Amino acid sequence: MHSSVAETVLSLTLSAPRCAKQQFPTYRFVQLVTARFDMDQEEAAVFATLSGSTLAAPLPNRDVAFDRHLRDVIERHALVSLFCDSAPGRHHHAIRPAGYDYDVDAVDPQGMEKWRADYRAMSTARQLLAASIIWLYRGGKDNVWLRRVPCTWHATEAVDEMRRRDVLSEWGSLVSLYPGW
Repeated sequence: MHSSVAETVLSLTLSAPRCAKQQFPTYRFVQLVTARFDMDQEEAAVFATLSGSTLAAPLPNRDVAFDRHLRDVIERHALVSLFCDSAPGRHHHAIRPAGYDYDVDAVDPQGMEKWRADYRAMSTARQLLAASIIWLYRGGKDNVWLRRVPCTWHATEAVDEMRRRDVLSEWGSLVSLYPGW
């Protein structure tokens, strides 16, 4: 199962990063994030616990919990220039990436230029959080927002960076609480 590989990569990275990179030399961060799409709630809870998240318990309304956490991450890590709260819908469905004209379903060239410049200017930890949100929003890899910007991290390097910058548990909550967009 795809998610058990993700759990193994995450667990091994936390205990022995060099071994994890040797055992999974081509495993990218995007794979770690998008493994969530194949996880059930129990597997997501294990993933959250491994990342040090305190939000691993089953929640009655995951949409509300994810929305609160997503908004908190965007605000706390100054990602507000990358995401706008202007879509129709409730909870996290109202949040979407900036730099795109959703009315005509096309990239806004100036807006996307600003989006990418803002993203590039961020620390790696903030980029990791932003890229994770984009992959969750897009349901997988992305070639609209994350084109020509840093986003091809090895999973072990990304997890190690998030741990060093003390954002691993927030990221783990973000991924494990994800209810679908």
